[in-house]
Amino acid sequence: MQKKSLYLLVLVALVAMFSVSVFMGPTAPVRAETIPFPDVSATNPHFSAIMSLVDQGILEGYSDGTFKPDQEVNRAEALKIILMAMSVSIGTGTATGFSDVPATEWYAPYVGTAAAAGIVSGYSDGSFLPGQTVNRAEAVKMLTLAGGSEIGSAESSFSDVSVDSWYAAYASYAKKWNLEPVQTDGLWHADAAISRANLAEMVYRMQKIKQSGSGFDESTNWQRGDFPAVDISMKVPFGWGVKQEGVGSAFLLDSANGQISLLNPYANGGTLLMTRYMNTEGASASDVFAGIRARLGVESEVAQIGGFDALVVYDESGLSYRQWYLAMPNGEIVNFWAMRGDGAYSPYLEWFFDTMIASVEFSASSDSGLTIDEIVSDLRGAIQVDGTGEQMMALLSDWELFETDAIGVGTGPVDYYYSPSANITLKYERSFDVILDLRDGETSAF
Repeated sequence: MQKKSLYLLVLVALVAMFSVSVFMGPTAPVRAETIPFPDVSATNPHFSAIMSLVDQGILEGYSDGTFKPDQEVNRAEALKIILMAMSVSIGTGTATGFSDVPATEWYAPYVGTAAAAGIVSGYSDGSFLPGQTVNRAEAVKMLTLAGGSEIGSAESSFSDVSVDSWYAAYASYAKKWNLEPVQTDGLWHADAAISRANLAEMVYRMQKIKQSGSGFDESTNWQRGDFPAVDISMKVPFGWGVKQEGVGSAFLLDSANGQISLLNPYANGGTLLMTRYMNTEGASASDVFAGIRARLGVESEVAQIGGFDALVVYDESGLSYRQWYLAMPNGEIVNFWAMRGDGAYSPYLEWFFDTMIASVEFSASSDSGLTIDEIVSDLRGAIQVDGTGEQMMALLSDWELFETDAIGVGTGPVDYYYSPSANITLKYERSFDVILDLRDGETSAF
């Protein structure tokens, strides 16, 4: 306890040396033509997977123009999608051997093909239950077998998966090859219903796994956020929040357990705090690191991370996981401090932290030369001027898309973007690339 208290006191002293960092969102909105579905934004964790399968003709939207990513998938639909994605040749026969799969149904050839190949076996009463919602265990079994994967033996994988369960080997495969995002409680939930977006993600990852021969890299499609206050950009995991006041941070709240504060992670929560040392004296990185190491008095090492000279601090007591100090080309030192709970999700949080830090890039801030008031004035002048929305919004780099009106106003979806630095919200219409209106504060009440 005494060691931890000393560490926190030293940290407070160091934070006093460091200036505040603010997380900035994408520098410009994604162009409308890249988002064919109003209910699938570029910030959706499954955006890349959905778009990939749509491009391949494996998935499509509905007649009203939506994709319905959260709609559950039944066993027949899931089987068709999986067989198509895994390039399984569909037989011409309609005999399936299942009492509830008539030869006249559209899914009969898919069920018959899968049954003949040993991909599905149905239930003990001779039924297939094509209209029943597919669950995680069933979807993973269909996908791995259709993909010709070597499943291997059942191993200890998730605490809610008994090694004696029929799906244990499939759960082990899913974890080893990162076939889907791990649930934020660290469990597998074999019986959980699978949505269109969930299934798209699994299928997309399996395609990537088959192409590369290695497990799927979780950070592949993370969005890169700009941090102009400290001249860096960094990949941030989907589902993580950011704090823009006080000490900058990226965080995942353990909402299942009621966590409300990012500064005290619960069992499955984590926080990455960000500050910087201005280094106005112009000291070398090695001298700054030596001073930090002497004051902290805990295990640390000098390293290279992403081309930056870095100091890594390994005090993993209590909530603390690790600290990193990265030397920037402009002479400043950026400090990251990671905290996480001790629940089943903790190992994944640690991987997230390490991957986020490894993705850091130096990104010198650009300056339009305009004050915030001048920028806001220019944005007001662009209201209702078609074809100028993206250009004008580029004057600020911290826009956050927080709501989308899928119905829109006449021709297309309307997005609501908030800028913390200017404390304004823009109502943006995609089809005409136009700012429809502007309001003070963060609000969609226009």
